[in-house]
Amino acid sequence: MKKFYTILALILCTLMLITACNNDAEPEKEEEGPLTLGQTFEFEGLEITLGRNIGFTQFRSSYSDNDGAYVFFIPATVKNISDSSNGLNQWQVTVFSPAGVSITNTPGSSEIEWAFEDSIFQVGNVQPDVIQQGNIYVLYDTDGEYIVEFDSHMEDKIEVRFEMKFDFAQIPTVKTEFAMGETLEVDGMEITFINDVSWGVIHSRWSDNDGKPYFYFPVSLRNTSDEAKGFPWSFTIHGPNGQTVDTVEWDIDEEGIRRANEVVPGASIQENLHVLHVGDGEYKFTFSDWSLMDDLTITLSVTLDPDALPVIQTEFTLNETFVFDDFEITIGDDIEWIKINSRWSEFHNRDVAVFPITVKNVGDSTNSFGYNFKLYGPNGIELDRIAWYVDDDVSGTGDIRSGATLESKIHILYEEDGEYVIEFSNYRDRDISVFIPIAKDE
Repeated sequence: MKKFYTILALILCTLMLITACNNDAEPEKEEEGPLTLGQTFEFEGLEITLGRNIGFTQFRSSYSDNDGAYVFFIPATVKNISDSSNGLNQWQVTVFSPAGVSITNTPGSSEIEWAFEDSIFQVGNVQPDVIQQGNIYVLYDTDGEYIVEFDSHMEDKIEVRFEMKFDFAQIPTVKTEFAMGETLEVDGMEITFINDVSWGVIHSRWSDNDGKPYFYFPVSLRNTSDEAKGFPWSFTIHGPNGQTVDTVEWDIDEEGIRRANEVVPGASIQENLHVLHVGDGEYKFTFSDWSLMDDLTITLSVTLDPDALPVIQTEFTLNETFVFDDFEITIGDDIEWIKINSRWSEFHNRDVAVFPITVKNVGDSTNSFGYNFKLYGPNGIELDRIAWYVDDDVSGTGDIRSGATLESKIHILYEEDGEYVIEFSNYRDRDISVFIPIAKDE
């Protein structure tokens, strides 16, 4: 009997132990629902939260078939909870449309992830305990349930599901058409075309535009970036008939806004833009810089006023001042007579008419007056230069600094009474003639 009770006691103890073990076991967890926006989860050493506040925009790239496509973006906060450098950009993240079709596969979908600077996939890896913030950009397909799938190819995939209805009212409006006087921004440069149009005529003997009118107006530039920049080169002009129109700063040898030096950050400059006139009507100035979502266009209506064109005078006489090759020149009428004194020269004892000449350098740099003129007698035949036989002829002078004035003389070999001509000519400017009546008896 004692043995029976002993066995019974062992059985009861065993049952009590089994019951106690069952009581200490974890209760079975309820099956969790699918992840959605606003929830935090862990994935490959990262703590990830996709925000609920979805934003809306458009994708712009003139080189892409998706130019103008609608895009929505999901704010993402990613914390590195691993013990080494880590980031979302090294794992595959795929977004599926409501139809179950993959529409974004990153990293690698550079067209989207590199189009927006705040893309979470541009952040790169970070050190442990560092938090990344950015957006996941997705090409819009249709309203409905989207899935963001995180896949390391080593563990089970993680899916975040959410309903999305595109809010077209939130698409930002981009101003692309501007009037004169309005300011636009291109690649960190604030640009203003000032509505103050003036007119000129091209006089460049080697240019196809010689004698054609052009108009010009001031352009203001302000550098708002953090590096030195100049006027954008991605710039075109179209005339009233839609044809491309040239700027003419090279034809008129003006610095102009397109040839101006770069502007340091925070600084401003103002120079003219010179445009060939190809007919009356609207001229469109278009910026197509890579940094722009859309081309920006400024429109100017132009009507040529013949009275506004400067008169190009090419013929002068004594005591009249003119400008040639950046020199302001005046030949006086105070004639003086000398004879050449060089017994070995064919011109020995020949009469020479001497006139005073004033030459001022009105250019921006040192220049030489030199030999850019010829002398002609009354018969129209070029005269010999006799500067070698005198000490004070203007041909023998040196360089003239910007702003300096030279007082000298010009010597003309006398042949007969009549009208002599000094013709100024160079590779660029229109020729200028100075007519000088000379009579030996006076």
